[in-house]
Amino acid sequence: MQAQRRKPCLQREDSFLKKFSTRRNSRPNETSDNEGESQKFPMHWRPRNHARKFVFQHHGSFMFKWLGVVTIAVLYNLWTCIAREAFREIQESCPAVWFSLDAVSDVIYILDIVVQFRTGYLDQGLMVYDSKKLARKYIHSKYLYMDLLCLLPLDFFQFLIGIHPMVRFTRFLKVYRSFNFLHMLESRNAYPNLIRVANLSHILFLGAHWFAAFYYLISEAEGFQGGWSYPQPVGEYASVTRKYLASLFWSTLTLTTIGDLPPPESNWE
Repeated sequence: MQAQRRKPCLQREDSFLKKFSTRRNSRPNETSDNEGESQKFPMHWRPRNHARKFVFQHHGSFMFKWLGVVTIAVLYNLWTCIAREAFREIQESCPAVWFSLDAVSDVIYILDIVVQFRTGYLDQGLMVYDSKKLARKYIHSKYLYMDLLCLLPLDFFQFLIGIHPMVRFTRFLKVYRSFNFLHMLESRNAYPNLIRVANLSHILFLGAHWFAAFYYLISEAEGFQGGWSYPQPVGEYASVTRKYLASLFWSTLTLTTIGDLPPPESNWE
């Protein structure tokens, strides 16, 4: 009686495990497709690994720091443009400094476009490093158009209409990057509620700042006439400090719905 021959056990390899396994293949008959590439390039100089060095993790440390830099540029535009438009003395005191700071903020905006072209994203739980896919995702998103609108060269209109810093209003669209930075800051902080309170306080102060500028611009357009408007800018009312503080006082009263208070007589009041 002949011995029954056992059929060899067929081993079926999982394609997913084979692709992402870190174990070396010990079968002598199989050769790796990347053997020639590994001999030609060391591990840390392979083209794929070398390209990954220039792809930024969307929640990495570099992105957190870079968003902080972009947020500073956004806040600079939000705070200074309206103040320089309403209170001309601020703009006229040092125009070269303001021009330089505007140029620096624009450079940061341009670099942010480059960074977003090289920012990785997750696809089915895996980080995407392919340059074409990264560029395609950014081009097909709404953020590219917002970033391009931010950089419209409206500053050149100032050669025709005079110095008006508010022509840079398109730079305000970049505020969405500040929200991204705020979310990352909350996730990295042990006291996220404190960050939210600070952000809310900042929004209130920024709103009061803008309303103060609007109040002075409307008073100036009306010729500083009426009991509600800012007094004629002569004497002690001519200084930019007095103009801003008095306008901020009126703005704060309006936002907090507090009325029937006597007008302040000095800057300290």
